[in-house]
Amino acid sequence: MGLYRLAAAAALCVSSIALASPANAAAQVRIVSLAPSVTETLFALGAGPDVVGVSQYCDYPPQVRELPRVGSFLTPNLEAIIALRPTLVVGLELSSDVRQIRALNSMGYPVLLVSDDSLEQIETSIEKVGARIDREDEAHRLVAQIRAQIATVQNRLANVKPVRALMLVGHQPIVAVGRHTYLDELMRIARADNIVDAVGEQWPHLSLEFIIAMRPEVILDGAMGTDPASSSDFWEKYPTIPAVREGRVYGYAEDPMLHAGPRVGQSLEIIARKIHPEAWGQGAHK
Repeated sequence: MGLYRLAAAAALCVSSIALASPANAAAQVRIVSLAPSVTETLFALGAGPDVVGVSQYCDYPPQVRELPRVGSFLTPNLEAIIALRPTLVVGLELSSDVRQIRALNSMGYPVLLVSDDSLEQIETSIEKVGARIDREDEAHRLVAQIRAQIATVQNRLANVKPVRALMLVGHQPIVAVGRHTYLDELMRIARADNIVDAVGEQWPHLSLEFIIAMRPEVILDGAMGTDPASSSDFWEKYPTIPAVREGRVYGYAEDPMLHAGPRVGQSLEIIARKIHPEAWGQGAHK
C-alpha cells in the first residue's frame, strides 16, 4: 500500500477518533509500543490492557508474546501500525528521523518518543509515558521503587574495593559494554572499573589482545547465557587473564540484563552479585 492510500486510511481513523464521545475515551485507548523498554514500562504502569501492538523484540511480560508485531523502532511497519488504529504510538528518540515515524506524525497519529541510554533517561521516560497516559502517580511510584533498589545495592557495596571488569554482549565480533550506556552506569554503581571506558565508545569491538593486556578481574559474558560451561573452552585458552585464572568468568541471561526499563534495579543486583559476591556473604563462583 502506498503512502497516499495509507494517509487516506489514517485520516479516516483519526476522524473517527475525533468524533468519539468523551465518555468512551477511556475505552478507546490503543497503544502501540516500538521498543521492549517502552512495553515493559507500559505494563509496569498498569496500562497493559491498552497495548494493542508491540515491536518484534518485545518479550516481557510474557503476555506480550500474543500481541501483534509491528516491526522495530528503527524499522516500524507502517501498515501494521495503522491497522491497529492506535491512539498513541510510543518509540525511542533514536527513530525520530525514521521515514515511517515522520509519516505517522504527518497523518495525525500521536507519537511519543523517549530515551533509555542512561538511568536518568530511563526514569525520565517512565515519567513521560506516565504523564501521557494519565498514570503519573504510578510512574512516580515506579521511579521511587527503582531508586530504592539502587540505594539498597549501593549500601551493600559501601565498603568494597572496585575491581577491573569487562562486560560482553557478543563474541562474533567481541562487543563490549562501553561508555554512555545504562549498563556501564550499572557497572560503576556495582563498584566495577570498566576496562573499556578509556576507549570512549558505547559498544566497542575488542580484540583478544586488548582483553589480555587489560587484565580484567571479572568478565560478564552474555554469550555464555546462564550456562557457565557454554563458553568454558573459549576462555580456558587465555589463563593469563586474571578473571579466567580465578574462575571469575560469568554468564548472564539477556532478560533482564539487556532490557532497559523498569527492571533496571533487578539488573543492577545481578551485576553486583557477580562482581562482589562477598557483599552478599558468598564466595566468588563460576
